[in-house]
Order: sequence, then C-alpha cells, then structure tokens
Amino acid sequence: MFLLVAKGDDHLRFLYGLILSFLFVTIAFVLNWIALDGAASSLLFGTIALGFGGWVGAAVTLAFFVSSSLVSKSIDLSEQDASKKIPFRRNAVQVWANGFWFAFWVLIWFLSQKPMFMIAAISSMAFATADTWGSEIGGHRVRGTTWLLKGFKKVQPGVDGGVSLMGTLASIAGAVFITLVFWVMSPENHWGIYLTVVLAGFLGSFLDSWIGATLQGKRLHRFVRSMFANKILIVDNNLTNWLSAGSASITALFIILFTGL
Repeated sequence: MFLLVAKGDDHLRFLYGLILSFLFVTIAFVLNWIALDGAASSLLFGTIALGFGGWVGAAVTLAFFVSSSLVSKSIDLSEQDASKKIPFRRNAVQVWANGFWFAFWVLIWFLSQKPMFMIAAISSMAFATADTWGSEIGGHRVRGTTWLLKGFKKVQPGVDGGVSLMGTLASIAGAVFITLVFWVMSPENHWGIYLTVVLAGFLGSFLDSWIGATLQGKRLHRFVRSMFANKILIVDNNLTNWLSAGSASITALFIILFTGL
C-alpha cells in the first residue's frame, strides 16, 4: 500500500531512513547502547521515524535515544566489586514500549496529514524522555528524598512509583528538551502546541509513577495476557511505559481538540 500510495519523494525518504538507521544502529550496538534484538527493532523503528515522520520525526527520536542512553546508569552486578557492571542496553521490548505510540501516530499522520497526530507522536516521545530522565537522574544519578506516589511514604530512590524533587525536575527538563528539538525542526507552530507537548509528556511521567506505585507487579488477566501473546504476564516496567506513552499522546490530542489549537 505504501508503494502504491506514497510519492517518489516518500520512497526516497524511506530509503534514507533505512540507510541512516542502519548506520546509527550499528554505532549504538558497538557502543553497547542496545542489545542485538534491540538493534533489529531500532532499525525498523528508525526507518519508520524518518520514512513516515520526516526529518522532524527522525530528530525527535534521535534526541530521545541519544540523551536517554547517556543518562542511563550501568547495572550493578555486585555492590562490593565496582568492576562487575554492565552498561544499560535497550532490548526490543524496551524499544517498542517507548516507541510504539510514536510509530502508530506518525503512520496515522502520514496517511491523514492532520498535524494533531504528529503532535500526539511527539508527545509520546516527550513522555519517554521525561520518564527516562526522571528515573535515571532522580533514581540513580542524584539520590534525594523519595516518596511513593501512593500514600506518600518515604522509599529508597529508584523504587517503582517513587517521586522526588530532582526526579520531577529532570522529568520536566526531558519533556522541555524534546519540545525544543521539535520547535527547532518545526518553528511555525502556535506556542500552545509546544506547551501541549511539554504538559502531555510531563503528565505522562506522573501517570507512569502512579501505575508503578499501584499496579506494577500485579498479574494480568488471562485475556489481556493473550493479547500480548503471553510475553507479558504481569504489569512490568515495559507495560507501564507503553500505557503511559499512549496516555500522553491521547492527552495531547484531547488538549488540541478542546482548545482548537
């Protein structure tokens, strides 16, 4: 359908997306930023981002991936031996947990050419960046007083559902960062559009914390498990991110529809 409907320029951009994604994924794999299955998914995701989303979509996803990889802390295998650490590497599930809604809305935008669907896609990336920055900086990099969003009990930094002042500021910074990239690549939009992206991304990160505090770790219903081909049995961090990214994008759509932006 793409070959029949798309124009020649679209075909060429899709080819550019495939080539550039392959080069970037190769570099990211060498740098230990992604696992092998994550590399395959990133190749497909990057091709969709540039092929359907254009240079705006490619810039936003690249900004998310590079910045999130830089702030992500290595995994400690032993507290006594500092040498026993492995770098954080995204796998295929993590790629799609953060990128599924972006790819979905970009495809809808490509077929409809309605700007609000691109805003929804960008908002999902604003959430993904806000969530990663907040979790990594507030939970691992700068450890401060952390409260569980449910009941506001003090917990250790890095606990699912925990929020802290530094983590909250990092989340806001992540959403603003993606919005700035979007603004640089597409400066013709109304200022309310950029504010919508920041707000939707930040609210998505709070929803992520709420789900982490209330639902994460609970077993899914059998029917729901079948929807994921029994690959996800409980509400884990990946499912939480997927739900929150979708909620952030839908929030952006509602804001645009109700405000007339």
